[in-house]
Amino acid sequence: MEPLTVMMPARNAETTVAAAIRSVTRGLPRDGRILVLDDASDDSTAEVVRGLARRDRRIGLLGSAGSRLGVAAAATALLDAVETPLVARMDADDISFPWRFRSQFALLDRHHLDCAFSPLIFVGPGRFAVEPQPLLSAGPESLGLELVLNCAVAHPTMTGYRAAILDVGGYRSVPSEDWDLWMRLSLNGARLGRTSLPALAYRRHSGQTSAQSEWKASLGRDTAIAEVHRDLCRAVLGEQSHRDHGAYAALAGPGAAPEQVAAAERLIDDVAAQASRFPLAQRLSLAVTAHGVRLLLRKRYPVSPSGISRTR
Repeated sequence: MEPLTVMMPARNAETTVAAAIRSVTRGLPRDGRILVLDDASDDSTAEVVRGLARRDRRIGLLGSAGSRLGVAAAATALLDAVETPLVARMDADDISFPWRFRSQFALLDRHHLDCAFSPLIFVGPGRFAVEPQPLLSAGPESLGLELVLNCAVAHPTMTGYRAAILDVGGYRSVPSEDWDLWMRLSLNGARLGRTSLPALAYRRHSGQTSAQSEWKASLGRDTAIAEVHRDLCRAVLGEQSHRDHGAYAALAGPGAAPEQVAAAERLIDDVAAQASRFPLAQRLSLAVTAHGVRLLLRKRYPVSPSGISRTR
């Protein structure tokens, strides 16, 4: 495969960044690189990375000029600084498995993909909390359907072609920059796929952005992602079959109106009905995703005996 750079944003990650980097180097190709962006950390993150870089010239450090960039801008800065055709994403508190790149390169090559993803294993909160994602593969068509229900692939597992990401404008400053990017890639004709082999251990903790209620509310209100979601629904389900009445708002977070919740239920039905078109593994993945999203939707929006959502 062509040369690869692993992009790793880091903020106040002095206790985890060394383990994250070492886990990447175990499976990194000889011509691969790791580029860490220190996003105005208040701790010794940069010093830890510099120490590792002195012993391994594959490791590089990028600063943020003293001002905090945030998730989307940090991802953009890394993407702009990379010079290799292939890029991968890694968080500074996760652990990459040694076989990650070998399995993802094989998937990219075998199916002529633009981006490859893998399942991950959630670790935490708590020392003994371990939860694997479903170990099911997905191809470009089935993954497009999964993406209209949720962010079906994990950002830190992405390995793909930089040119494909740049071709859709790269990252945007929206609450879920990864889901937004995957949907725009699919709309642009990029081929995305997921292997069934897990690629990394993903640390979960209460301080993560995606765990905050304010973030969840802002995601549901975001009109830019909602527009991309609407376009992808029409692309993968057809102009006539897709009935959009605000399904995105209910799928993305709290605060949706009853008619939007009903639209989300219909969209789940429409996606689930497509599962029979695909090989067994992808069919199972679509069914698991549709079922999981439906359970989450009903937990978020409980219904009364009359069938009217009680939660707004």
